[in-house]
Amino acid sequence: MLRPIPLVAALFLSALADAQTSDLVLFTDDGAKFTLVVDGDVKNEKPAARVVATGIRNETPVVLVRFEDLSIPEVRRQGYFPLGKEYTVMVTTNKKGEKVFRPTGEAALGTAAGALVIDEKPRPVGFQDDVPTSATNPGGSGSTGTTGTTVVVTEQTTTTPGTGENVNMTVGFNGLGVNMNVNVTDPVLGTSATTTTTTTTTTTTTITTDLDEPVETTATRPAEPPVYTMPGYTGRVGCPWPMSSGEFADAKASIGSKSFEDTRMSVAKQVATDRCFTVDQVKGIMELFTFEETKLDFAKFAYDHTFDLSNYFKLNDAFTFESSVDELNAYIRGR
Repeated sequence: MLRPIPLVAALFLSALADAQTSDLVLFTDDGAKFTLVVDGDVKNEKPAARVVATGIRNETPVVLVRFEDLSIPEVRRQGYFPLGKEYTVMVTTNKKGEKVFRPTGEAALGTAAGALVIDEKPRPVGFQDDVPTSATNPGGSGSTGTTGTTVVVTEQTTTTPGTGENVNMTVGFNGLGVNMNVNVTDPVLGTSATTTTTTTTTTTTTITTDLDEPVETTATRPAEPPVYTMPGYTGRVGCPWPMSSGEFADAKASIGSKSFEDTRMSVAKQVATDRCFTVDQVKGIMELFTFEETKLDFAKFAYDHTFDLSNYFKLNDAFTFESSVDELNAYIRGR
């Protein structure tokens, strides 16, 4: 005889089931209306500029956007969205004029259900408004300085009995002189007097450091050898200097933050274009991809940007199928 499940256990199982889903919020930055299809399931009957798809149980769903304006080609991509969160994706236009998906954030499940739709392009982040340049740098590191400014004002007053008053003024500012003559007639004046007043103001800011005292430093960076030397490696070299561990960690984090497989590939190839990898670094990036085909594609692309080419056999462990290993080896032999 089956016993009824206690209420607490039922609530726990229900919450666990909800945690095994994800929500997807798509919107267009230009207000174009569309129909959203996720894994063949149409999410909105009427085209809209913003669509919320809930209860997605597949971490790698195929997302299709079909625009109301049939002149705009539909966008179809396979993404990667770990369950238990809500993901927001913007449909925008790239520099080539093509519609693409651009993930903009993630949040707790149910966040988008009551969100208001704002018909406005999102404001880019990571930028700051222009600010006026200051002559000082309080609390910061490094040095500050301004050029010295000297203002000299010379005033001379000459009084002649019974005729008037002549005032000659000379103003100098960093080599620029201005002369002014003023004549004032006053028959009452009966004495002669000459008065000369000179005012000099000098403003100078000394270059200092955070130690509050002038310091003159000269930094000389040691010259690096033209080619990196890998300890214990004697094989073929494909590029001169591989990425440092810190630089690689930043690149790997940037690639891994992208939700769609093809977006990760685009960023990975962008990094590889002007960088030099070690085989271990290539393998680390391959592990960020979900599909075998993508891993193989990147392994081929990275071959021309890898330092220790004789270690490329280490990538065999990153593949699931032997056919991928054979295809990579054939590609290398044909180089």
